[in-house]
Amino acid sequence: MAEAPAVPLQKVPPWLEHTVSLRRAWSWGAMEQSCFGPIDLDGPGLPFHHLGIVLDGGMRAGMRVDGRREDADMHPGAYTCIAAGDGGRFWWDRPAQMACFYFTNSALAATLGRGADAEACPHSIRSAAARTSPVVVTLLRALHVDAAAGCPHGGLVGDSLFAALAAQLVPSGALAHEALVATVGDRRVRRALDYIHTHLHGPMRVQDIAEAAASSPFHLARCFRTALGCSLWHYVLRERARHAAVLMRRPSLSLSQVAGACGFDTYASFVTAVRREFGMSPKSMRSSFA
Repeated sequence: MAEAPAVPLQKVPPWLEHTVSLRRAWSWGAMEQSCFGPIDLDGPGLPFHHLGIVLDGGMRAGMRVDGRREDADMHPGAYTCIAAGDGGRFWWDRPAQMACFYFTNSALAATLGRGADAEACPHSIRSAAARTSPVVVTLLRALHVDAAAGCPHGGLVGDSLFAALAAQLVPSGALAHEALVATVGDRRVRRALDYIHTHLHGPMRVQDIAEAAASSPFHLARCFRTALGCSLWHYVLRERARHAAVLMRRPSLSLSQVAGACGFDTYASFVTAVRREFGMSPKSMRSSFA
């Protein structure tokens, strides 16, 4: 499975760079958090899509794209959408904390198993001042949580969330046949499990797991959840936490060494995974063993 070509995924103009408080990137997309406005500006068309949510309440916003003007109320359950290549005039009525997620057509194609062939990946992304979709907004907020935390599990969580987001942006008919094929047999899941347990102690990316399973990230995620009842990244973190519980019985290893030996990107992600799996911190768990 080919990866999407690299495109600089930054939208805030240089003269507003001081307003950016957060910038994170995953394998197929990136996020910026910024606060500026009220504002009325002309923006050029850029080679990537833009989905944005307001983090601190609602606001009145609008755009003029291709001669079409649109005004809307941006409420917590809505997101704004600017399709790749669409430039125009954009405005909003108050300073607002916004989290904006960017990705290319090629990234969408790669996630859905079409290599990086953007033309082979029809989508429903159209510019709009505000769209209402609880699922899309929930996924964007989850991406922001991962970004704000510093992507403690590397790209694992963000890439899994983007695979779910991609499915919301492609017409269901375009995926119907592939979804049916993906559910025939469990060989993809078995291959994924083999790869996960072989590489449990080191860096792991969703696209690497999908390649080992001879599947796309999107379809593997569906098969995996059907077979095991959880997402890929939940499974990986659970197995790493369980392996950590074994290593914590060795007094010769510090907790930081245990975290590194189990493949956790940060000590904080190690603590979070162990607490989620066992209901206590690594330090408390080690004390209970003693």
